[in-house]
Amino acid sequence: MARAGSSGRVGRPRLRRLLAVATLLGVLGLAAAVGLNLSLTHRMGRIEGAFDGLGERPPEQPGETILMVGTRPGGDDDVAWLPGDQAVESVMLVEVPADGRSARVVSVPMPYDDRAGLGAGPASAAVAAVESSAGRRVDHVMAIDWRTFARLAADNDVDAAYRYGSDPVAQHDYLRLVLEGTLHAELRKQPLELYRTLRTTASGVSVDDTWSVAELDLLVLHLRDLRSADITFAAAAR
Repeated sequence: MARAGSSGRVGRPRLRRLLAVATLLGVLGLAAAVGLNLSLTHRMGRIEGAFDGLGERPPEQPGETILMVGTRPGGDDDVAWLPGDQAVESVMLVEVPADGRSARVVSVPMPYDDRAGLGAGPASAAVAAVESSAGRRVDHVMAIDWRTFARLAADNDVDAAYRYGSDPVAQHDYLRLVLEGTLHAELRKQPLELYRTLRTTASGVSVDDTWSVAELDLLVLHLRDLRSADITFAAAAR
């Protein structure tokens, strides 16, 4: 009996040590995840006042609708609400349904003068113009440097070329090729590749200041199973 009790007394400290190690590993893992999260979000720019002073707006809809403004370097038509010399290259709405299993990318048809002028005023004026043109409420705003797609293509050995000023059809074809090479099924099993993809994307993106880090995390988690085949492209009717 003494031996059994002694064995039990020896086992308890060992169990406590194992629990302590497991707890420490869990804390370190959480700290690493938080650190990576902060590192990625720190790379993103912020767009201030994207929804300030808006009047009558289209009704809310399930899911998320993101105004994605693609930009190119230089040009005479700089985007006033973004740093540096950037001009508007594309205007698209990314529609994500509530189940997060698909996405629809819709190019907003705008004459060049209107598209160029989209960045001349505040970000809220761009939101108002797109909502008026498309008849759909914008939930969030994202500006992405078009060179980000070229970097993603290079990272994933995608043979795709793009010429600035191309029409929406060419833009869709280019994005489809890049996304096919980026959002492949094995990406989730390759944490370093996944981090590189997120880092490249975050470095070329600015988002509106109402979009919290928690909401961004939830959106990424929501779209974790999204593949390029689940993304459709279209042009909004005039």
